[in-house]
Amino acid sequence: MMELISNFIYIFYDTYTYRVLVEMTFLFRSILPGMVIGLAISSFLVAWRPIKRLQAMPFFHGFAAVVFMAGVGILSPFCSYLAIPIAAALISGGIPCAPVFAFLCATPLMNPTLFAMTWSAFDWRMAFARALAALIFGILGGCLAGFMERRIPRFMQLNDSGSLSSIENHKNSAPFLHCWWDSFRHLGWFVIKYVTLGICLAAVVKEVIPLSWIEAAVGRAHGYGILVGALLGVPLYACGGGTIPLIQVLMNMGMSPGAALAFFIAGPATKIPTIAAMQMTMGAGITAFYVILSLLWSILAGLIFQSFY
Repeated sequence: MMELISNFIYIFYDTYTYRVLVEMTFLFRSILPGMVIGLAISSFLVAWRPIKRLQAMPFFHGFAAVVFMAGVGILSPFCSYLAIPIAAALISGGIPCAPVFAFLCATPLMNPTLFAMTWSAFDWRMAFARALAALIFGILGGCLAGFMERRIPRFMQLNDSGSLSSIENHKNSAPFLHCWWDSFRHLGWFVIKYVTLGICLAAVVKEVIPLSWIEAAVGRAHGYGILVGALLGVPLYACGGGTIPLIQVLMNMGMSPGAALAFFIAGPATKIPTIAAMQMTMGAGITAFYVILSLLWSILAGLIFQSFY
């Protein structure tokens, strides 16, 4: 029996399957600390500062409100699926278009979980670059939305005002620790599914795709690499945490930092569920404006980051 097991291990060793499993283990171990820390912070924010409290806060006026809401966006634990109905609810509650759009632009690009996982998988430079790019994108988007709103009547018209009750999962009477643990479980299950899928894809990519292909498509030596990185976000981006292992492997294989950042920015805006949800809630005009702005900013941010990295 032991001889049979030994023969099986000998045959299995150094196969594609074995190398993929080894790479998956390495990727998971590199991401796990940041994922746990980020989930703890994100679930704490969900339990401590629900959306109803956010809507009731006294907002600033003008540019200060845009900056404030962009900052709220990168600190909030909500993905794009929740950011859209939240934005609709804020508008229906009387919050001006500009700060709401700043929140809508910044939220899908960064949250505490993504920041911690990015730092764990890459380094502090990529983590802060993603956070800063998300903050600037939120401010830029909010200012442009305010400009458009002043010149185009009903620029940010809602098709469906949405309901805060549909996204507010925590009862006011529930104990804080119960809400925190419940949020941690739900967010953790959501993230771990996509992270596992991303790790599998990343491990397969490393073993199957030659290094020369990666360097030719998204390497630093080619000027079009950042554009390709942004366009790759269209079919490959599924979840912020799930794409981190893939980009980690691609960067190790020659992908430029600018192309990686462009991927991280363009991906959330071009997800089909995000576009569909925004189209149903806010209409075609604001959806097209959001997607075009996201793609343009992803390329510009990638170029800027690459010049300093």
